[in-house]
Amino acid sequence: MVCGRCGRKRLGNPLNLFADLEDFLHDHRAHGRLTADAMEPAWNGYLLTVACPCGVAFERWVTPEDADADLVRIARLN
Repeated sequence: MVCGRCGRKRLGNPLNLFADLEDFLHDHRAHGRLTADAMEPAWNGYLLTVACPCGVAFERWVTPEDADADLVRIARLN
């Protein structure tokens, strides 16, 4: 992922959706309104997409196991 406006490049950890999404939001929030979408969940997960006006999109296939693991990580922060 490379942003045309800020020039930052980051390869995310495929096992940590929450941290990767947080980084994307931090890097792109200043570019304007971000647009998020998630497809209807299927038996094997769903596609999460967050688009930035600069043209970069965060896309991640989220399996049920990924979602559970991230909820556990978030709960540990509290």
